[in-house]
Amino acid sequence: MEKEAFCTLARQLRPDILSLSRRFLKEESEAEDNVQDTLLRLWTIRAQLDEVRSVQALTFAICRNLCISKLRKRHTIPMELSDEIRLVSTHDSGWMLEEKENAEWLEDNIAGLPAAQMQILRMSQQDGLENSEIAEVLGISEVTVRTALCKARKNLMERLIKRNQS
Repeated sequence: MEKEAFCTLARQLRPDILSLSRRFLKEESEAEDNVQDTLLRLWTIRAQLDEVRSVQALTFAICRNLCISKLRKRHTIPMELSDEIRLVSTHDSGWMLEEKENAEWLEDNIAGLPAAQMQILRMSQQDGLENSEIAEVLGISEVTVRTALCKARKNLMERLIKRNQS
C-alpha cells in the first residue's frame, strides 16, 4: 500500500479507532496514544494490507488488543528492587530475590529462543495478539503460528525442568 493510500485509510479509520479506545481506556490522552499506536502498527504492516480481507476488522483487533495490554499494565506497579526489599520483611526478602532471578532467567531464555519462536511468543504474550492476527501480520498460516508457540513453550519448559534438576 502506498503512503498516500495509507494516509487516506488512516483518516477514515481514525474516528472509529478513537471511539473504541475511549470506550476501553476512558482517559482522552490515553485513547489518543492508543490511536497513534494502532496506526503505527498498521503502518509497519502496510505492505501486507492489500492482502487483508478486512483492514477495518484487523485495525479494530489491533486497537482492542493494545487497549487490553494498557489496562493490564495499569494493575502492575513498577518498583525498583531496593524498594521491593524495603517493603518486605527479612523473612520474605529471599523469596522476593528468587522471584526477581526467575523473571530474569525467563527473559534471558525467551531471548535465547530461535528468532521466529521468540517473535511469535512475544506477539502472543506481551502484545496480546490472537493467533489469527499474528498470522496476518507475519504473512504465515495460523497452523504455523500455533506450531511455533507450542515449540517455544515446550523449549522453555524443557529448559525450566533442566534448571530445576540442577
